[in-house]
Amino acid sequence: SVIIVFRSGAGIAHPLHVHGHKFEVLEEISRPKPNCFGKGLCDLPDLDTGFSAPVSELAKRKKRGVLKDVIIVPAFGAAVVRFNTDNPGVWFVHCHFDEHVDSGQGFVLNEGNWKAKSVPKDFPSCDYTGRLQGLTTANCNCDPEDMNPEWLCSKDYMCQHVQQQAPKH
Repeated sequence: SVIIVFRSGAGIAHPLHVHGHKFEVLEEISRPKPNCFGKGLCDLPDLDTGFSAPVSELAKRKKRGVLKDVIIVPAFGAAVVRFNTDNPGVWFVHCHFDEHVDSGQGFVLNEGNWKAKSVPKDFPSCDYTGRLQGLTTANCNCDPEDMNPEWLCSKDYMCQHVQQQAPKH
C-alpha cells in the first residue's frame, strides 16, 4: 500500500481527488490554532507531531479508515491517506478547483511502472515553458465566431456524440 500526506498551506480547504482508487482516510488535522487566516498568520501544523501518532505509525494501523476518492484537506491542515496498489496504470491526483489544477495543483501516479505501447499522434504535450499545447479541451462547437482564439477544437472523432452544426453566417 501507499501512504500520501496531503497538506494545505492556504487559507481555504482543498478537495483532492485520486483517480483509479478508493483510499482510506487515516487521520486529518486542521489549522493549529483558531482564528488564523491569511498567509503568514497561521503556522502550518508539524507533520511529525501534529497527528495523534507519527505518520509511519499511522501507516501500520490495522483498523480500516473511511474509503473515499475525494478528501477535503482543511485550510492550513493536512490529511494522511492510504490505498492499495492493485490497479496498474497512470492515475491523476488533483485538486477539484479548476483554477488550482490549471496552476499545477496535481500530479500523476505511475502505478506498476505502466508504459504505453505508443503515444497517440494527438496526445497533448507541454512546450519548453510548461504550457500545454495541442488538444486542451473537448470543445465540439468549433465555430470560430463562438470561440476564444486560444481554444482549440477537438479532433472530430472525439465529437461524435455532438450533432455538428452548420457554421453561422
